[in-house]
Amino acid sequence: MRKETESLVLREFTPEDFEDVHAYASDEETVHHMAFGPNTEAQTRDYLERKCPEERTEEPRMHYNLAIQRKDTGRVIGGISMHMNWRRDDAILGAVLNRHETGHGFMTEAMRGILSIAFDDLGLHRIHAVCDVENLPMLRVLDKCGLRNEGRMVRRGKSRPGAAQPYFDQFGYAILREEWQRMTRQEGTT
Repeated sequence: MRKETESLVLREFTPEDFEDVHAYASDEETVHHMAFGPNTEAQTRDYLERKCPEERTEEPRMHYNLAIQRKDTGRVIGGISMHMNWRRDDAILGAVLNRHETGHGFMTEAMRGILSIAFDDLGLHRIHAVCDVENLPMLRVLDKCGLRNEGRMVRRGKSRPGAAQPYFDQFGYAILREEWQRMTRQEGTT
């Protein structure tokens, strides 16, 4: 799976991505709102060398974990994922971006790229995402990409071991294929 956008390439992870991936996956501040991390070197290597290749061979494929690579530098600056529910023709999104790469619109561009894959390439019906209510940058990205806030889910998120609060609130967001198509037609893009 590969999708090019204006300044990014969304593509399969490879073991050669280790340094770039571990730079963000091991950074406490970058992964603060994520279900994983901070990773050890062994965890990052296992993800790149075992988990990602295994997921590519699933039939049907249930997980699309794609690297977010900058075209200008060739560096992997994050990851974006879809976890499929083929029975419902939908998927849930996940994404992480190296904190040193924020503020340039890369996450919005990557999110639009994965939505294009979901709706234009895979023909899915609905995409949804859940987000920590305190993750304001990601909430803005979801809004910019046309996903609607479908409500607050009280204590739906589970914190990492040792956190002051074991659970946290999340917002649920979603977009339908016809909403995506209408939005991209209006913008004149895909």
